[in-house]
Amino acid sequence: MGVWLIGDVIVYTETMTFEKPAERKKPEFIFPRIYVALPKSGSADITLSHDDSPVEASLGADVLIWYAYDMDSHFEIISNLELKNLGMSSEALHQLAIHNLNSLNLEIRAHQNGLFHMITAGGNFEATLLLLPHVWDFVASMVHGRVVAVIPARDLIFFTGEDDVEGLSEMRKQTSRMLEMADKPLSRQFFVRAGDKWQLYTDHAA
Repeated sequence: MGVWLIGDVIVYTETMTFEKPAERKKPEFIFPRIYVALPKSGSADITLSHDDSPVEASLGADVLIWYAYDMDSHFEIISNLELKNLGMSSEALHQLAIHNLNSLNLEIRAHQNGLFHMITAGGNFEATLLLLPHVWDFVASMVHGRVVAVIPARDLIFFTGEDDVEGLSEMRKQTSRMLEMADKPLSRQFFVRAGDKWQLYTDHAA
């Protein structure tokens, strides 16, 4: 894990290494990855140029979407220079990554976890499930009100309904616990499903 100064935020990431098998550096192996932007609190390990910086989109609040080649044993982040070499726009890269994620046919399961729910999908892609609308269309009937979700870690995603006060409170408590325990913690921010998009949730327990 490293800390990288990118623009005006510090972002912690999976280790970026660059000696990879060329056969997996193909468009069909590109997937979205979720990271968290942290406030500046000290010196970064390294300051990246624009070309070397990751291609980035924002989900909202402190949650960032990056893109990476799945190198089987790890992920290689796609930089702006690599995007140029691919000859595509950042929007096209995003759509490709979502298509590839959807094509994985992950074994996605929703579980009751006390007063709220959690989703599992094998351990590598749980956080990125926020980017698949059909998942949230399916689980919407399991909650009261609009879906509220949080990703405290790369392999954890919790959700409940915005009308479930007790569920929201318990989900906040468990999120705080997981942020302290996780090897790669992400965000404590709650997001609410509004149509086919996520918005920062700022009501109860946020």
